[in-house]
Amino acid sequence: MDLNLLNNISRGQNEIDMEEFQRELTNKLEEMENKFTVDRFEGDMAVLENRDTGEMFNVSRNDLPQEVKEGTILKINNNKYEVDLEEQKIVEDRIKDKMNKLWK
Repeated sequence: MDLNLLNNISRGQNEIDMEEFQRELTNKLEEMENKFTVDRFEGDMAVLENRDTGEMFNVSRNDLPQEVKEGTILKINNNKYEVDLEEQKIVEDRIKDKMNKLWK
């Protein structure tokens, strides 16, 4: 994590702009937003994979949007899972591109 606060401290600078630090920290945390892929369903449970860590865990199907299916990409917003349409589109386009290259 390369925050100016840490750079300032390591250089011995004593004055720290806390508002700037909060903005930087917020931006870094948003960059680290967890995204998940629905791996499969097992009864009333969905098995999700953290896209960054590969960790697998179970979530009640009732805690997910109704339109979710295997392969759907999710993110957490206000402590609720929602479909990440942006990331979903990126992944779908990447898969289509790979398939097109495979068959050429």
